[in-house]
Amino acid sequence: MQGKKSHLLQTIPSSSPSQQQPIANDLPHPSPPSSPTASTCHFSSEISTVVSPGDQFIFKKPVYNQHYHDTHFHHLVRHDSLFQGLKHRLFKRTNTTLSRSMIHSPTISNNNTTTTTSASRSSDSSSCSHSISDYSFGNEFNKDLEHRYGKWGAFVGKGSGGSVRVIRRNDSKLFAVKAFSPRKSDESERDYVKKVTAEFCIGSTLHHPNVIETLDIIQEEARFYEIMEYAPTDLFAVVMQTNMSVDAMACCWRQLLNGVAYLQDMGIAHRDLKLENVVMDHRHTVKIVDFGAAAVVRYPFDKVERLSSGVCGSDPYIAPEQYKGTYQAFKADLWSCGIIFVCMVLRRFAWRIPRARLDKNYELYLLNRNSLLAYIPRVARPTIAHLLDPTPARRWNMATLLADPWVNAIDCCTTTSTSTQHQHPPLPGDSPRSPRPRPPVSRSSLMSLL
Repeated sequence: MQGKKSHLLQTIPSSSPSQQQPIANDLPHPSPPSSPTASTCHFSSEISTVVSPGDQFIFKKPVYNQHYHDTHFHHLVRHDSLFQGLKHRLFKRTNTTLSRSMIHSPTISNNNTTTTTSASRSSDSSSCSHSISDYSFGNEFNKDLEHRYGKWGAFVGKGSGGSVRVIRRNDSKLFAVKAFSPRKSDESERDYVKKVTAEFCIGSTLHHPNVIETLDIIQEEARFYEIMEYAPTDLFAVVMQTNMSVDAMACCWRQLLNGVAYLQDMGIAHRDLKLENVVMDHRHTVKIVDFGAAAVVRYPFDKVERLSSGVCGSDPYIAPEQYKGTYQAFKADLWSCGIIFVCMVLRRFAWRIPRARLDKNYELYLLNRNSLLAYIPRVARPTIAHLLDPTPARRWNMATLLADPWVNAIDCCTTTSTSTQHQHPPLPGDSPRSPRPRPPVSRSSLMSLL
C-alpha cells in the first residue's frame, strides 16, 4: 500500500458520498456490558477501536447436513445454462465435446512451480460442452493421481460438495485436492459430470491474486479430483484462532473485495461467499475458493446482469431477496461480503437466517439497523450499512463500494508488498505460542445478547 493512503481508523473526510448519510456518524455508542454475557465491544468517540471480544462471541463452522443449505449443485437445471454461458464467455471454438487438451492443459511441471492455463488463453481451446464419452480422461497422463502429483496428506476441509486433502509432490510443493462427493442415487451420470466439470471450467479460467488457482481435474474410476494451489488456512480459522487487529481484518476484507470485483468483471457471481470459502496463504494473501455454486450472470456485450433464482449459500450469509424469487446475484454477493466483515469483527453471526418470521434477530435488525451497526467500528458503519441494506435496489454495487472513501483508505497488503501500517498475526499453527483453544459455543447471534 502506498504511503499516501491514510490509516484505516482515521476519520473519513466530510466529502463522503451523499448516499452515505442515512446511517451517518450519529449512531449510538454501545454501553459497557452489564453482565458477563453482554457485549464487550467498545469504541471511543474519535477513533474506533475494538476490545478483543470475550468467549461469548465465538461461533462454530456450520455442521453440514444440519441446518445447512446444500449450497453446491442442488439446482441441476442451472448447469445447462451454465455450460452454454461458458461456451460463449470463455471459448472461441464451439465443438460438441470436451477435449482432453482443454481439461489437461492447466498442468504442473515437476521441474517448475509455475502453472500453465492455456485452456482459457488459447484461441483454439475447445468448448466446455458435455459429451459423456469424453469425460473419462483415462489417458496415461492422469490415470493415477498419486503417481502424477505425489503422496496424500491430511484432510484440511469438508463441505457439501466434497472433501479437500493436501498432496505433496516429490519436490515438496503442496497442492490442495478436492475430492468431489460421489454421485447421488437420484442423480444421473450426465448431470453429475456436468456439475463437476462446470466448477472446473469456471475455476480454471480465473487468474487473479485473490482467487485460488485451479490447475487440473482428474478422474479415477468413479471419482473426480480437482487440483488447486494450496493455502494453509481459511479466514474462519484466522479470525477465531488469532488476535487480529481491526486494520488486519480490513486488509483481508479489502483483498476479498478485490477478488469479488474481478469475478464480477468476468461476469461471474460466486453465490456462496463465507469465511470458510476465503483462504489465506503464508504471505497473508486472501483467496476466494469453491465455485460449486457460481454462475455466469453476465456475458460478453451484455449491458445488464441476468437475474438468478434459487437459494444458494449458507444461511447466515444469504441475502434476504434470495427467498423471494429472482434476484441480482452480484448484489447478493456484496451482502455476503458485508456479513463477512461483521463476522470478522464480532466473531459471531448476526442472525441464523435473514427471514424476519423465522429469526427474531433479523426482525430486530429490520426494526433498528443501528442495533447491529453500533457494534462495528464507527468508520465502517456507513459502508456496511449500505451493503446490508435489505432492499437490493438501494444496496451499493461494486463500483460504488470501491469508490467509498473508507474502502479506498484501507491499507491493503498485496502479493508483492506487505503493509507497514499494520501487522498480521501468525497463521494458526505457525506461532510457537498458539492461542489456547476456546470452549465450544453453539451457533447464536449478537442480537440475542442485547
